Amino acid sequence: MPLPLKRFGVPPVILLGTALLGAAVLALTLVPRPPAEVRTLEAVLRRLSRGNNLGTQPIHFMVVSGTYTAQLAAERGFCKPDQCVMFTQLNPYQHYGNGWDELIRQGYALGDIQAWSASSGTVVIPRATFRAYGTHSGYLACTVAHEIAHIRRNHVFQQSHHLYHNLRGQSEEAMTLGDRKRSRELELEADRDAATMLARAGYQGRVCQQDLVFMARSVGDGSITEPDSTHPGTDDRLAAMRAHYDAIEKRPPAAETSTRIRSSYNRSENLLTLTPLPR
Repeated sequence: MPLPLKRFGVPPVILLGTALLGAAVLALTLVPRPPAEVRTLEAVLRRLSRGNNLGTQPIHFMVVSGTYTAQLAAERGFCKPDQCVMFTQLNPYQHYGNGWDELIRQGYALGDIQAWSASSGTVVIPRATFRAYGTHSGYLACTVAHEIAHIRRNHVFQQSHHLYHNLRGQSEEAMTLGDRKRSRELELEADRDAATMLARAGYQGRVCQQDLVFMARSVGDGSITEPDSTHPGTDDRLAAMRAHYDAIEKRPPAAETSTRIRSSYNRSENLLTLTPLPR
């Protein structure tokens, strides 16, 4: 005789677990993804961390409106020409109103390749840089590595020390020219470091040499090196990069211990932080 069927209820533990899982999935779907440029930057940083020692200190990255936005702000009378730094570093993912959003839009559409770094460990990249590079992620990696090199080598401190110690007592003109010469030397050092970092990370070919050509044409810079130039002229910078690639092709750089990293993006601060983890 068949046994009667029994009704089995779902245990409350299972119901609770299912509810918590559903809430977690919903929470994840409600968290907006970082902007496309930030995701691109994260991918570049993860690749650069391979075969390279990025140190032990966090490095921060901020995508900003750029200098073209600041120029437009000065034209519109929002700031005096020498007091527009704030407009250079506006958050391009935030809506401001009062005409600023249109300045940011035009800055993105018409701006070009730029990046700079602060001695505090923050790399600043205008959003237009990502548009100008397009799919050339290797070229972007060169620019990012160049700014990381400035931070890792404490170039801001080095230049200040050179100015106030080695050039002290000279005429104002001599100090200015000596300071600019040192700036050009540090730029070339950061160029060499960037090329070496990309080679260690597995990028093939003379990527950073190609980047310099692409960047010069994109921004329309065919300048020569002048005594008061902060950066080497286009031809001198390319010649130095060619010489460096000649050297590392003869003797490839040994890989360093890869850096284990954690990256996090704070949307309210518009700050991507790369944190090296203990080995």
